[in-house]
Amino acid sequence: MSRLNKTPTFRFDIVENGVCIGQAFALNKPSVKCDSDAEVKLSLSGEFVLNIQKPNWLKARIKPYLIIGGKESSLGEYLISQADDCTDKKGVKFWQIKGMDLGRIPQRSRTEKRVLFQAGQRYTDIVQSILLELGISRIIAIQSDATLKNDRADWEIGTSWIKIINSLLAEINYQSLWFDTEGNARIQPHRQVDGTVIDHRYESGELSQIKPQVDISSDIYKAYNVFTAMVSSPEYEEPMIAVSVNDIPTSRISTVNIGRVQAPIEKLDDIANQEELQKYVDNLRFQSMCSTETISFRTALNQHQVRDIVSIHHPQASGIYQETQWKMTLSFDGEMTHTAQRVVIE
Repeated sequence: MSRLNKTPTFRFDIVENGVCIGQAFALNKPSVKCDSDAEVKLSLSGEFVLNIQKPNWLKARIKPYLIIGGKESSLGEYLISQADDCTDKKGVKFWQIKGMDLGRIPQRSRTEKRVLFQAGQRYTDIVQSILLELGISRIIAIQSDATLKNDRADWEIGTSWIKIINSLLAEINYQSLWFDTEGNARIQPHRQVDGTVIDHRYESGELSQIKPQVDISSDIYKAYNVFTAMVSSPEYEEPMIAVSVNDIPTSRISTVNIGRVQAPIEKLDDIANQEELQKYVDNLRFQSMCSTETISFRTALNQHQVRDIVSIHHPQASGIYQETQWKMTLSFDGEMTHTAQRVVIE
C-alpha cells in the first residue's frame, strides 16, 4: 500500500432518527477524546461548515468516520451538547460544536419518583430495562446470573440514571456503563489485563512513533494487607461479611513480611450475594498489591474503544497495558495520543 493510500480522510454525518440528513465539513482539526473514568466517556469537538440548513440540534447527532485505504471505521455517535452559530472574518458561517456519546442520555435523565427494584431481579436485566426506557435499544450485554437479594429503593428522587446504573454494575463487579464507537451501550465485567486478549499491538516504526513518559508509583509503607467488607441491612438477620488477607510470601507487603495491617472496613449498602462480596474484597486486596506504571505515547490514527488492551514493544517500554485515555486529531496529518496503565505487583 502506498503512503498516499495510508493518508486518513474523514466523513462527518449529521443523523436524525437514524437517517443521515446532511454532512459536516471540518474547518480546523476536530478531535475525539476518551476518558474511561468519566461518566460519559467519549466526546467530540470542532468547527464545521454544514451542507444543510440549521438542524434541530436537540435531535440531531454527529457520526464521524475514519477512512484509511478504503476501510471505514466509525468513531462514535455524539449528542450535541453545544452548538454555536459563528461567522469568521471573511463572512464564512460555521458551527462550533461539542458533542458527547450516548451516555449523556442517562447522565442528564433523572428519576422523577421513588425507584423500586424487586428482590430476585437480575442486575443486568434491570440495567437493560432502564436503558430501553430511556430510548437506548442498541445494547451489547454479557449477562450475569446475579440477582437482587432484597427489594431496593436506595436512591432519592432526582438521582441521575447513570448513577443508579453504575451503582448496580459495581455490585456485580462490572465496568461502568460505556458506549462503543458504533453507538452501542456496553454492559460487561471488568477486563483482565493478562495478555489473553490484545486489542492493539504497537511496535517502534513508521506507524507507531511511541515516545513514552513513564511514572511508577508505589506506596508500600502505607499499604494494607487485611481487608474486610460488610453489608448491613434491616433485611439481614446478621451483617454479611467477607475478609481477604494478603498472606502471599512473595508479596513484599504481605502479612508474612510486614505483619497484619488492617484496612478500614468497607461498608456497602447492598450487594448481590456472599460470592460477589468476596470478589469485592478480594479485588481490594489485589488493588493494594498493585503499583501503577503509566505510559504516554503517540501512534497513527486507528479506531479504539474504551479501556482497550494494548501490547507495546519499544526500546523504551515494553509490556501489556490498558488504556485509560486517548485523543484523536482528525486531520490528514493527525496523530493519536494514548495514556495507558499496567499493574506491577508488590
